Amino acid sequence: MRAVLPGIEFHAFLDALGVAVYTIDAQGGITYFNEAAVVLWGRRPDLGEPWSGSWRLYWPDGRPMPHDESPMAAVVQQDRPIPGVEAELERPDGTRAVFVAYPTPLRDKSGGLVGAVNVLVDITERRKAEEALRAAAEALAASNMVKDEFLGLVSHELRTPVTTIFGNAHLLRSRSGMLATEEMDSMLTDIADESNRLLGIIENLLLLTRLGAGPPPDHEPQLIAHVTRNSVDGYRQHHPERSISLEVEPGQMVVEADRGHLEMLLDNLLTNAAKYSPASTQIEVTVSVDDHEACVTVLDRGIGIGDADTGQLFTAFYRTEAAKLRANGLGIGLAVCQRIVDSLGGRIWARPREGGGTEAGFALPLAVVSPD
Repeated sequence: MRAVLPGIEFHAFLDALGVAVYTIDAQGGITYFNEAAVVLWGRRPDLGEPWSGSWRLYWPDGRPMPHDESPMAAVVQQDRPIPGVEAELERPDGTRAVFVAYPTPLRDKSGGLVGAVNVLVDITERRKAEEALRAAAEALAASNMVKDEFLGLVSHELRTPVTTIFGNAHLLRSRSGMLATEEMDSMLTDIADESNRLLGIIENLLLLTRLGAGPPPDHEPQLIAHVTRNSVDGYRQHHPERSISLEVEPGQMVVEADRGHLEMLLDNLLTNAAKYSPASTQIEVTVSVDDHEACVTVLDRGIGIGDADTGQLFTAFYRTEAAKLRANGLGIGLAVCQRIVDSLGGRIWARPREGGGTEAGFALPLAVVSPD
C-alpha cells in the first residue's frame, strides 16, 4: 500500500512552518506531525495515537468532542473532505486554543484510502481581536464617518490574509493527491506568511487597545542591545532576502521595559522600513548611548515621509498618500510604537533621511543599576 504522503525533505519543510499539519493512516493512527502542531497541542503525542494529538477537544458550543468524532475521524469514516470545522482544544497545562481544521483524505495511486492530512489554523487571537474590534467600534460610535472607515480598513486587512489561508487550505484539502511538491510548497508557504501577517495585525490591534486602557505592564531591566540584536536576527531569519546591518555602540545599556513590548516596537519599525523601501536596499539599525538615554535608530532608503506632518505619523489609522500607493496597511504600527515608548517614559521620532528614505527611532531612559 503506497500513500500519497510527503517525503523526508518535505517533512523538514513542514517542520519549519508556523501552521500545524499532521497525518494519520487509514486506521486513524498518527503517522506524522510538525513542530507547529506540537506547539498548538501543547504536547508531543506518540506516533500511532488515534485521530488527533490534542489532549482534549470541544465543539464551539463547549461540548466535549470525542477524538473518534473529530473532523479527522469523519474524513476517514465518510471517505470525503470535510469543510473547515471550528473547534477548541485544551492543552495539558489547562490553556486553550480555538482552531479551524481542514482535513482531507489521502489516497494511493489506485485511489484507495490510505489516511488523511489535516491543516490546523489557530484563530485564538482572531477571536480575541474580534472582541477588541467590537469595543473599538463602540468607542467610535460618536463619529459614523470615522467608525465606518475604521471597520472598512480592518475588514479589508483581515479579509486578505484569511482569504489566502482559506483558499490554499481548500486546495490542499481537495487536490492534495494531485498537487506537485512545488505547488504544495508554495501553498503552504503562503499559508504561513499570511498567518504571520494576520497575527501581526491582531497583535498590534490588541496592544493598541491594552496600552490605551488598563493597568501598565510590569517592567524589568532589559539589555537594549541584546533585545535589538535578537529582534534583528529574528527578522533576518523570517526575511532572508532582506539585508539588514546592525551597529551597536559599546557600553552597558539597561532600560526598564517589558521585553515583549520592546520586541513589538522593534518589529514594527523594521517592518515599516522593509515595506516602504526597495528589497534591493539595505536597512541599517544602530544602537547608541549617552549619559541618560539608550537610542535605537532604523534607517532605510525608501519612499520617505514627504511633506507629512511628523506628528500625524504616530496617529492611529493615519497613512500618507505615498504609503497608500506603496502597500496595504491599517496605519497602526507607528501608533503602537508611540504608545509603547510613552509607557516607558521615552521619546520617538520619524524624519526624512539625508540622501532619501526615512530615519525612525526611539530613545529610552537608562535604568539606574545598583552596584553589587
